[in-house]
Amino acid sequence: MLTAKEFVRDIGINPEFELAVVDYLQPWLLKNRADILIVVDSSISVDPANDFGISRVIALIRAAQVGCMRFRVDLALRNGQAPTIVANPGPTQHKYRGFRFNMMDGANAVIDKYEQIWCFGFQPGNSGNPSDAPITNANALPSSDAELLKLSQWMKDKKGGLFATGDHHFLGASMCKRIPRLGTMRRWTNADGVPPIDTPARIDTLRPPSAAFEPGNPGGPLALGNSPHQGDLKVQPIQWTAWRFSFWPFGWRRRPHPVLCHPKLGPINVMPDHAHEGLCVETADIYLAATFNFGGGAQPEYPPAIDGGPQPAPAIIAYGSNLGDPPYNFVKGPQPARAKNPMISAYDGHRAGVGRVVTDSTWHHWFDVNIDDIQDANTHDWKLISRYFINIAVWLNPPGFSTNCFYLSAAISHFEDVGFQEYVARLPVLDLGKSLRGHLARYYGPCWVTERIWDIIRVKKLWPIEILRDPRPPVLDLGEIDPDILEELVLGHIVKATMKQAETVKAAAAAGKGRVVALAEPEAEFEAPLRAGLADMVAGMKEHFDRGAKITAALAR
Repeated sequence: MLTAKEFVRDIGINPEFELAVVDYLQPWLLKNRADILIVVDSSISVDPANDFGISRVIALIRAAQVGCMRFRVDLALRNGQAPTIVANPGPTQHKYRGFRFNMMDGANAVIDKYEQIWCFGFQPGNSGNPSDAPITNANALPSSDAELLKLSQWMKDKKGGLFATGDHHFLGASMCKRIPRLGTMRRWTNADGVPPIDTPARIDTLRPPSAAFEPGNPGGPLALGNSPHQGDLKVQPIQWTAWRFSFWPFGWRRRPHPVLCHPKLGPINVMPDHAHEGLCVETADIYLAATFNFGGGAQPEYPPAIDGGPQPAPAIIAYGSNLGDPPYNFVKGPQPARAKNPMISAYDGHRAGVGRVVTDSTWHHWFDVNIDDIQDANTHDWKLISRYFINIAVWLNPPGFSTNCFYLSAAISHFEDVGFQEYVARLPVLDLGKSLRGHLARYYGPCWVTERIWDIIRVKKLWPIEILRDPRPPVLDLGEIDPDILEELVLGHIVKATMKQAETVKAAAAAGKGRVVALAEPEAEFEAPLRAGLADMVAGMKEHFDRGAKITAALAR
């Protein structure tokens, strides 16, 4: 948990205000340091000395500061040894060895200490066996019913967030295939139709790094092979899907899912390339109706919505594509060009009373061998790719983490540049909202801001349920409302609601006093401005439609 003093120092508040602001924030329970447990099979390294692993991503997440969000990462190894806990592991050492999801630390379950679990599976290995029998061999350390019962309870009781991935064929299936929801969001087995390591059925996403690899090259294109081209600076394009869209006033506006939304650079539309990737699943109704039972009673794979809306379902949020051979030349041989390979899938379990889930077609989007050169060059592509990793850490948190950050960041903005320069009491609410929106988007991205506002509206039922049934923010057609304006009205009322307290804090700091008025509980503090923003929008809509009706009637005479 991050203390008020740590938070104020992290964001660089002017020392003149530090004591008063700390006192202002002290009563809040700052649930914004998420604990993440990263679980790996023994073939996947966490040591920078071995490129076949995730050491760079681990270091990136540990160092990430996203507004008020911070992350602590522990490492766990699934291997054949007896369960062992290391009290003070080094940064590249496993805290848990012989790890199982039902592992205990004294009287407490290990996974209950964490808000998120990230799994990188390798077992049952890279044999290419056409049978799925190796997945459940004892030496592949398959997840047991007892483990999966505990993990499913954690996802339900703590609303813990889960990320997991493997690679081509059945890599990772022993650990991951039977995990609820995750197992049906990605292809894990031969029976699922996993892509192989070779043959034309593989998914080879390598991209030509120069003209010499293009079909028009004299003498024929050079051959694209896994080494060195999976680790060069040439990345693959991906196609993000519209998570939120509106039509106002003359054309469609689209935004990607928050996992693929960079705060400054726009949609994340690239990934590292690789010679044989896996695939996610475009979820069918048969999966949505499925159940699981690990000994604790039958449970729905995808529970119904807790708000009376439609059943939340996984969604593909990005597709990859691959080039054809011919006309390109791949070391692994011919393959057809494919335009839409399901690459990243996300499930918002919060609306169903369980944790969120994200899965990726391959851990090669994450591995050091694929990102070393891109990160070292600090390219535009690296800025996008690295934000994908960080966004997952933000998005997977249980309910309350991001909403608390939203409230806290709005309150503290009065003591940052935006507050000193742009918050003027006489300004219209909409102008104040635009200022706060821009400020929050610089840290979190516009998609995150949108998601927070609509989640709060939905959870608090501030609009009638029939308007909020769609799992996305409402699709607003021409002649209805601009969702950006609604969001800015809500944000503007939040600025107004916290302005008086902020001025009290500033006055106390100027007088050299530390003890000042403290923020109320954020739920109570911000519900009134949220309602006021919605009321303003409804009033504006009524005025707009009344005026439109008068114009229409006059034209019809």
